[in-house]
Amino acid sequence: MEGSMFCYQCQEAFGNKGCTTSGRCGETSETANLQDRLIAELKAVALTLEGRTNVTREFSRFIVRAMSATLTDTNFNPDRIYSLIDEAKRALRTLDSDIQVDPSVLSCEDIEERSYRDLLMCGLKGVCSFAFHALALGYEDNAIYNFIIKVLSATAKPDTTHERLALLIVECGRIASIAMALLDEANTETYGSPAICHVSWKAGQNPGILMSGQDLKDLEELLIQTEHADIDVYTHGDMLPANTYPAFRRFPHLKGNYGGSWWTQAQDFASFNGPVIVNSNCITPVQDAYRGRIFTTGMVGCKGTPHITHRHIGMQKDFSEVIRLAKTLPSPTPLDTDSVVLTGGFGHHQVCSVISQIAHYIENGTIRRFIVIAGEDGRDERREYYTELAKALPPDTVILTAGGVKYRFLDLDLGKITGIPRIMDIGQINDAYSIIRIALELQNALGIRTLDKLPVSFVLSWYEQKTIAVFLSLLTLGFKNVRLGPTFPAFFSPGIVDVLTNDYGVKPITTAAADAADMMAGN
Repeated sequence: MEGSMFCYQCQEAFGNKGCTTSGRCGETSETANLQDRLIAELKAVALTLEGRTNVTREFSRFIVRAMSATLTDTNFNPDRIYSLIDEAKRALRTLDSDIQVDPSVLSCEDIEERSYRDLLMCGLKGVCSFAFHALALGYEDNAIYNFIIKVLSATAKPDTTHERLALLIVECGRIASIAMALLDEANTETYGSPAICHVSWKAGQNPGILMSGQDLKDLEELLIQTEHADIDVYTHGDMLPANTYPAFRRFPHLKGNYGGSWWTQAQDFASFNGPVIVNSNCITPVQDAYRGRIFTTGMVGCKGTPHITHRHIGMQKDFSEVIRLAKTLPSPTPLDTDSVVLTGGFGHHQVCSVISQIAHYIENGTIRRFIVIAGEDGRDERREYYTELAKALPPDTVILTAGGVKYRFLDLDLGKITGIPRIMDIGQINDAYSIIRIALELQNALGIRTLDKLPVSFVLSWYEQKTIAVFLSLLTLGFKNVRLGPTFPAFFSPGIVDVLTNDYGVKPITTAAADAADMMAGN
């Protein structure tokens, strides 16, 4: 039916049930249905590849790239989705396959079975996103590719059992850890280990270019191309942690960060005055105030918005059009945060280098507990919970944070514990592997047998698929009492909720005060 769709893959699904006429993110029914068709074509490719030997990596690379285009707030351009569908059809012809898969999300009538399938697909999209960012830096892993094909094949088959899907969900958590580790390796071997440093939010006098998203390779190439152009470069949203990498800090024209969380881009982009580049899944519908100076790249797309095409082998992306435009536009308007200077760079290389000292502080009671508040931010008013939680935690606790949720409390002055900041920003949600490494090192330093006994509590803020992949990874590793909010996903059936709460100790968020007290009691 024209104008009809069904999407419940993000936290803002209407009524926490699903968007049926248009997405609350701004997605049209046309684009949503095209993305469903694209995934169906990718499942057909996976079914064809399953069991074959000597298959080139090009098919897996295409699947990772195309899956990344279906993440929340990534591609609102139907023409771009059509081109990916055509590419999938060409792959099927190359493979001499005529397999077809039903694209309807609701084709599975059993609510419980559909819930298992959609949780698995949501986690898989997160895995694909991690793999896509690693691939941009030339890092790949056949184990990840093989798993992606296996899941797409399994979810394409109507006779795949609950038990089989449940096993794949557990495996998805394990593969998510591998994908995050691969991305960590790619980032740190390419750009160096993030170092603890101060990040300015002050607007400069030169014309500027603002980069929003998560892809570090794009930022590197932009900095190289603007090195002698008298143009400042700023990060926005989830690009903030890029300021902590040594390779980027050598560029004096990387001015710092401008604006806030990804969803505040309407006002941030408007006041920036210069060109804006969005390079991964965090774009909102373009507003007139900055239309004509916003560009997309990577798998991001928005109809009517100029797109910077992919890089050719051995070459950089061409940002010359953006640079020319920047030279004609005024410098950024200073924001209320102009005087803010934040500290970041608390990745696992930094924290684990002093893990024995941290363990000592835990053993003598100086630090009572680490609270991990990680995940993505969003517009839901209930997300104020994460601000209130940070305020409610006792002064002998340390917050580890990764992802956009940090913007809910990063500017709070919570002080230090014997020189250790009470808010330690690890980086993007892509950097969540650091949380796992720190926990494992702390377990070893304290001599604790199981991870669930560590003085570490997890509160995840989910918005889209990468946080769900991190969530599954934590459960697979053995962490208990992980809190997930501000709501449980709409694709969690009653049966899924029972399994998660009874077998894994997963909890919904309640109130900041109650949850803070519960976590301090070890629950």
